[in-house]
Amino acid sequence: MPRTLLLLVAGLDTSLLATSDLQKLPLLASLPHRASYTPSLPAVTSSIQATLTTGVLPSRHGIIANGLLTHNRPDLTPHLDLTSHATFRQEVSFWEQSNSLLQTPRFWQNPDGSSHKKVAMLFWQNSMPSPSRTHPAADIVLTPKPIHTTDASGTKTLTACFSNPPELYPTLVSTLGPFPLHNYWSPMAALPSSTWIVAAAQHVWNHHAPDLQLVYIPHLDFNLQRLGPSHPQNIADLQALDALLAPFANAVRNAGHNLIILGDYGMTDTTTPILPNLALRQAGLLKTKLDPQGKTIVDHETTRAFAMADHQIAHIYCQPDALTATRTALQNLEGLAQLLEGPQIAAAGLNHPRTGNLVALAHENAWFAHDWWPLTPEGEAEKPQWQFTVDIHAKPGYDPRELFFDPQKKCIAQNPALIKGSHGLTTNHATHPVLLSSTPLPPQKNLQATDLAPWLKSLLG
Repeated sequence: MPRTLLLLVAGLDTSLLATSDLQKLPLLASLPHRASYTPSLPAVTSSIQATLTTGVLPSRHGIIANGLLTHNRPDLTPHLDLTSHATFRQEVSFWEQSNSLLQTPRFWQNPDGSSHKKVAMLFWQNSMPSPSRTHPAADIVLTPKPIHTTDASGTKTLTACFSNPPELYPTLVSTLGPFPLHNYWSPMAALPSSTWIVAAAQHVWNHHAPDLQLVYIPHLDFNLQRLGPSHPQNIADLQALDALLAPFANAVRNAGHNLIILGDYGMTDTTTPILPNLALRQAGLLKTKLDPQGKTIVDHETTRAFAMADHQIAHIYCQPDALTATRTALQNLEGLAQLLEGPQIAAAGLNHPRTGNLVALAHENAWFAHDWWPLTPEGEAEKPQWQFTVDIHAKPGYDPRELFFDPQKKCIAQNPALIKGSHGLTTNHATHPVLLSSTPLPPQKNLQATDLAPWLKSLLG
C-alpha cells in the first residue's frame, strides 16, 4: 500500500500560484492533479488544521480560532498548559496545543483514539497530549514546546520541541542542531525554520515509516504578512520553498508513494487595522485595571464586552444585557464588514459554546488588533510589558507585529499599520488555498475543506 506525505504550506493560494512562473517551480508544476478548495471559517491555522484532520466544521470540532476565551471556563481549564503564563492562559489563551481540545476524532482515529494506521504529525496544531495525559493526536508527533525560565536578567525562552516518542527530538538535535525557534516566529522568521522542519520530516519518513505523514511548512507566511501578497518577494519565497521541498518530495513520489501539497488559507493585502477593544473601552463596556507594573490590562471580572482578535475575524464575548450596546459600539468601525450573530453564526459553521456572542468579520483590506489603548503617547504609556516582546502566550490576541523589530526602541514594532497582509475570510475564490497531488483528487467539483479528510482516509486504505 502506498504511503502518503502531505505538506501543508502556509499561505499557498490560487492567486500566488497564478502569478508565478511555473517553469521556476518545477516541483509544484510537476504535480498532475490540481484544484482549489473553500476553507472553513475562520481560515486561520488552528481552525483549518482541525477541519482538515476531522472532516467537520468548527461547530463540531470546537477549534473556533487560534485562541480561546478561558476566563470563567472551568470546562477548558483541564486542557490548558499552565506550566507557563498560567495567569494569562486562564483569561485568554492563544496557541494551546492539547489534542483533547478537539471534540471530534481525527479521520485516522477510532472513537477511543486508537488507530490501525501509523500517523506522524510534524508542527501541526493541537497535536500534544493534554495536562490530563490523554494521548497525543498521532503515533509520531513533533511540535514546538518552548520552555520558559527566569533568572536575574529576566525571562528567557529555551528552544525546545515536544516529541512522541520522547527520544525523537534529542535524536534530531544530535544531527540537525536545535530547532531554530527564532526563525519560526519573531522578526527573524525566515527560511531556516522550514529547512529544519523538512530535514526532520525526511528523518521521520525514512526511520519511522508512517503510513500518513502531515508536515506544516511555514515559510510563505512571514512575508505575506510583512509585505502583503502583492509584493514580488513572495514569488521569490515560493521559488525558494519549491527548491527546498523538491529533493524530499521527489524521492517520496519516485518511490511510488502519494505526494500532496496543500495550502491552508490565502492572504489579502491590508491597509486598515481595526481596534474593537478600544471601541468597547471607549463605550464603557471593556473595563481595565493596573497590573503590578502599573500598566493597563483588561479586568475580565467587570468587563461586559471583549473582542478576541484573530487576523480578519474577532469573537466578541459580551454579557446578554450588553449585546445591543456592543453592537452599537462596533458597527461603524472602519474596516468592519459584518457582525454575525445567531443564525448567521450557525450558517457559517461556527455555532459552538466557545464562539463569541457576535463574530466580527473584517473587510479584505483590514484586520483586527487586540489593543485597548489609543494610538497616542498616552496609549503608549498604558501598554503592558508583553506588548513590546514576542510573547504569544501572554497576549490576548494574535499579533503579527511580532514579525517586526523597532531598531530605535529596541523592541517589537508597535504600529499596526505595518501589517500588509492578513487572512481569515473564506469568500474570495482568488485566495482559496490550492491542492496539488500526485494521485487523483476527490470527485467533488467545488471542494470544501471538509471533503479532504474522507479523501485522505481513502488513501490510507
